[in-house]
Amino acid sequence: MRSLLTERLRLVPVTAENADLLWELLQKPDLRDYQDLPEVDRAQFRRTVAARPRRLQPGAWGRFEWLLYLEGIGEAVGWASLRIAERSISSGEVGYSVVREYRGRGIATEALRAVVKEAFETLTLRRVRAYCVPDNVASRQVLRNAGFEEDGVLPHGATVRGRPVDVLGYVLNRPSEP
Repeated sequence: MRSLLTERLRLVPVTAENADLLWELLQKPDLRDYQDLPEVDRAQFRRTVAARPRRLQPGAWGRFEWLLYLEGIGEAVGWASLRIAERSISSGEVGYSVVREYRGRGIATEALRAVVKEAFETLTLRRVRAYCVPDNVASRQVLRNAGFEEDGVLPHGATVRGRPVDVLGYVLNRPSEP
């Protein structure tokens, strides 16, 4: 996997060597308000990351993640992910989060656009999906800003804080070639 650069961000691939940085981000309580994050210890998280695919290329499947670094800030301010299911290498699912202090600055939208561009260009995916709980108004706006369209409700599509919740589905299709 390669780092992705945007106007203000550097998206650095999560590897076994920097997995601790993502694990520490995921421990922040406000990141769990709307997300289905696994409860694993640091050692298990490291093993999970080490077992992930290392190359993002056509035909690849698995989970790919990036730490988000804002220009001028030395620490990660969030993360973004792309998941490709083994049986569906023509579509993927994205996720993202930004720590509370840096929200409302367009960081999630900018990171999401970079991940989607990489998915369409490198993997030649036809479609990218995203899901969020209806109460997460900010995430819904991020998806709209990145060009996603609402695609329906998935009843009990996630578990947040130990209880099943409905999620809204969003989709973005690969742009047609001119």
